[in-house]
Amino acid sequence: MLFPRYLLFLLLSFTAITSYAGGLSAWSEKTPFNHIIEHDGTAGGWVSLYLDTTTVNFKNFYFYKTYLIAYDDSLQYIINEKTSTVQQFHNETAWKAALKEQSLEPIWKREYNSNYGTDKLAVIFFLIFVPFPLLLPIFWLVCIVSLALPSRKMWVFRKHFSWVYPAVILWALLSDWVPQSF
Repeated sequence: MLFPRYLLFLLLSFTAITSYAGGLSAWSEKTPFNHIIEHDGTAGGWVSLYLDTTTVNFKNFYFYKTYLIAYDDSLQYIINEKTSTVQQFHNETAWKAALKEQSLEPIWKREYNSNYGTDKLAVIFFLIFVPFPLLLPIFWLVCIVSLALPSRKMWVFRKHFSWVYPAVILWALLSDWVPQSF
């Protein structure tokens, strides 16, 4: 009976290290140009970006080219991550004009907020609580193997599932690895 207590103590101590002060909603990530962006888990939803000598706080942001475009209710920013320069705007129309002038309006915008770092945890929780994604790779392998068999039952489904499933997985992984807007 002593062993489960030690196991529980180890489990709780490891989860306490990674959960920060704000609980599971706190996160810290590196941007595409290796600056630190984080959210401390508080209810305000403020995200902090740490450049070389500057700290910028905002609520919503997106990455485009070498820039991080950020805004909140009263301030807007155009942050060049490559040169660590920050343009701050107090007027939304001036900010939008600067975005247009510098060609920083993406066709497809992937906008983030304080949930940026915790979205990756959603995949883990989804896999634990919903076992369907765990069965899909097994089903895919069965389809691949069954294509070599002489049976023509559901041939079109098996043929298409054998390439569609890996394509969807690849798209999901790429969209997670590349946070840029296009």
